[in-house]
Amino acid sequence: METTQQPPGPSNKKRTVSISTVLILVLAAIAGVAYYLGTPASLPPANASSDTACPTLGVQIVIPQGVGSNASIRFEPPTLTVVVGVNNTVTWNDQDTTAAHNVISVSVPPNGVQWYFDGMSGGNIYCVTLTAPGTYTYEVFLSQIVEGTIVVKT
Repeated sequence: METTQQPPGPSNKKRTVSISTVLILVLAAIAGVAYYLGTPASLPPANASSDTACPTLGVQIVIPQGVGSNASIRFEPPTLTVVVGVNNTVTWNDQDTTAAHNVISVSVPPNGVQWYFDGMSGGNIYCVTLTAPGTYTYEVFLSQIVEGTIVVKT
């Protein structure tokens, strides 16, 4: 019986792909699509970043000194109620020099404005005008999450 050698080159063997490989690829594709669909559009910048652009009168939320290093310190006040057309421009006054802060809206009512104040530090003042009634929650993430609530009424 004669044997013939196959010339070097691609093999005629069929490649098999394991079920786990296919499963990993499918899950990666699903995760990629979910990330893409779940990533919010960039948030609008704050209405103002200096005290000259924010109203001098109105309501104010203070980020107190030490909030960046003390988990028991919170926004002052932790909950704020405003009325559209009366006092609905809210000003954040950062008095903390221990850390930079990113204050971000977490949930807003339908048609409500979202905000993201990036890199606030001691002495910075940011403001936003809220015109959609409902409850807004916001937070700053440090070594702990500091949360606050704004209720807007008509």
